[in-house]
Amino acid sequence: MRGASPREANRPPVIRALVSIGTNSTRLLVLDGDQRVGAESRGTRLGAGIGETGTIDPKARECTLAAIDEYVAQARELGTTAIDAIATSALRRASDGEAFGKEVAARVCITPRVLGGSEEATYSFLGATRSREGSEEIAVLDVGGGSTELAVEAPAYARASGAVRRVMSLEIGAVRLSERHPALLGARALDENERGALEEGARADAAGVLAPFGAERGFVEVIAVGGTVFTAAAMIAGGVNDGATMTRSDRRRLIDDLLARDVDARKAMPHIRPQRADILPAGLIVVDEACRLLDADAITVSEADLLLGYLTSPAFRAAPLPPKR
Repeated sequence: MRGASPREANRPPVIRALVSIGTNSTRLLVLDGDQRVGAESRGTRLGAGIGETGTIDPKARECTLAAIDEYVAQARELGTTAIDAIATSALRRASDGEAFGKEVAARVCITPRVLGGSEEATYSFLGATRSREGSEEIAVLDVGGGSTELAVEAPAYARASGAVRRVMSLEIGAVRLSERHPALLGARALDENERGALEEGARADAAGVLAPFGAERGFVEVIAVGGTVFTAAAMIAGGVNDGATMTRSDRRRLIDDLLARDVDARKAMPHIRPQRADILPAGLIVVDEACRLLDADAITVSEADLLLGYLTSPAFRAAPLPPKR
């Protein structure tokens, strides 16, 4: 193996940062080479109310922009030399998404790339399988706030080609299902009969949207990514454990436990972030219905996801970090 050339040896390290604007959370990932040096997530709920009004809620707009300001400052402190921004379901739906993108660009120096559902599924797969090898197909399930993505591919093919041949994006997620069934949010604790009726209706709703997943087969494993599954896995296992396994019975016990508590009681549970306490039951119902349709009992939970997949792909645009404001 040849050594590095003098030019390569003297080249300063490229520290890359990515801001991701989702329906429920605004996130930051910073990599120094392949090493994660910074990661943040804040529940800004940008997608709240878009289904009803078609526009971004002013409070959510300000909360998201404030988070982005802090992320840019943090990226600068970490020595970031290149930055990019992406957005997902909320900005795909908002009629004022273009105007909001300009506000983001004023802070990040680049307009956020609004990913299509198929792109979102692809980058989630590339992130979740980055350390995987092999020619057997794996399914990656990404349940977000506003949409749910599925990608099925062999890691070896995806790594070699940068593409995933079987991708799907469906318009249901933790925030969207919660808005359609507000009792899931935890305004009050529910008794056993109320929980059963509510869950039955919400499951039927989610299953109707997720029905195309029922035709997907031929994979040897389901990897699940996103805040819903990562939070739930930590609650079930008693701590964060990348690579943990979650079964159908695990998911269903946790859904019932959450619905038996109001949102304040949920926030007091170990390993749950307050930003996710209200929408976690809905997110888990989407996950569980997706797994039922995929005929998958156990899923493997991965911390590596969309952000890692995009940040390490040729799609990363490497804009220079904006000057300090």
